[in-house]
Amino acid sequence: MKLVYLHGPPAAGKYSIALGLQEEAGLLNFHSHLTLDVAKSLFDFGTPAFWDLTNELRQVSLRAIAQDPDAAVVFTSCYSHPHDHAGVLAIERVAVESGGEFLPVFLECGVDELRRRVGNPARVAMKKLTSVTALDEFLETWNIVPLDHARCVTIRTEGRRSADCVDEVIERLGLNK
Repeated sequence: MKLVYLHGPPAAGKYSIALGLQEEAGLLNFHSHLTLDVAKSLFDFGTPAFWDLTNELRQVSLRAIAQDPDAAVVFTSCYSHPHDHAGVLAIERVAVESGGEFLPVFLECGVDELRRRVGNPARVAMKKLTSVTALDEFLETWNIVPLDHARCVTIRTEGRRSADCVDEVIERLGLNK
């Protein structure tokens, strides 16, 4: 299994690029809101029970698809160091223990551009963070940085079409089109 771990701040383009990778390279799109939405239906957002369930759902889901050696999955996340480090190590372990690859990609985007994008109607429809105030609070609270990993690549999304970023991810990771 190839597991592309697409991470970055809110509104950096994670979901749009994941959709592009699904279309252009045939990756399965396992975006973070799938597990967040399940956990939110049962627990208050951000509580220990919420995060325990979220992390467990991610690992169980990835273990299930890791049984297919030809599977290629893109997973999206707002990785905050050190808070999310153990969870990321756990999903990396799932990929590697199945004989697969863990391919982290950090999406970098300037704060002014994030503020411009955050109210996008597609973000509103998916019940994502959508206000500039909430974005600023998020960025002040969480340490959104590239994963400290030898294979992590950084893609700058500001001022670029998502299709161009998708092409760059495919090229830099050696994914088949």
